[in-house]
Amino acid sequence: MKQATVPKLLASFLASASIMAVSGAQATQLLTNGDFETGNFAGWTVTDLAGSSGSWFIDTPGTTTPVSSYATAANAVGGSFYAVTDQGGPGTHALTQSFTVAPGASSVFFSFQMFANDQSGAAPIINAAGLDHTANPNQHIRVDLLTVAATAFDTGAGVLANFVLGDDAGVNPNPFTSYLFDISALVAGGGTYQIRFAEVDNQLFYQMGVDNVGITAQVPEPATLALLGLGLVGLAASRRRKQ
Repeated sequence: MKQATVPKLLASFLASASIMAVSGAQATQLLTNGDFETGNFAGWTVTDLAGSSGSWFIDTPGTTTPVSSYATAANAVGGSFYAVTDQGGPGTHALTQSFTVAPGASSVFFSFQMFANDQSGAAPIINAAGLDHTANPNQHIRVDLLTVAATAFDTGAGVLANFVLGDDAGVNPNPFTSYLFDISALVAGGGTYQIRFAEVDNQLFYQMGVDNVGITAQVPEPATLALLGLGLVGLAASRRRKQ
């Protein structure tokens, strides 16, 4: 039987290794407390722009909001808690969490559930000033991927990608909407990033509700990587012997 050449062996091995790498990959959750079931903001950072009324709160889906007492929609998969903004006057509020993507990670997905209840009926009003309730009028929500160095209210160079900008168009209380984004290309180089949920309001009460936030990455298992390395070493040795 004719013996396969080393290049053919290498091509065959790499094809097999690719299959093993995919089948041997495991999904890793990169965020902490994305469902808020700790009953607090563990893992998250809440930032309110100076002079803001209100903030982010932990509350129960389907109840009234903690400050202005507006009704919210129930969430069948929401558990006992979710995060929501509420206020008694104008404000700007950001909820952020940093996460790190390992080099070599593939198929990185960002998912969450969210609603926006604008009690003024005026939103979305997207002022060029960005996340700043002192710029009038200004009333909208946004969801972004930020650099690790970006500030909580950065809407410029620190924004790597914007996923949602505007408002919910339905009748209050709006239901939770599920979102899913493939961010693999945005974080392909690995490193540390931030995810941000933010809203600005200066027209009337505005509630932004967030739940079940997740960022999952497929990472090859160590055993698969070790097998790939050993195989490449063996092929290299075989090529040296032939030469």
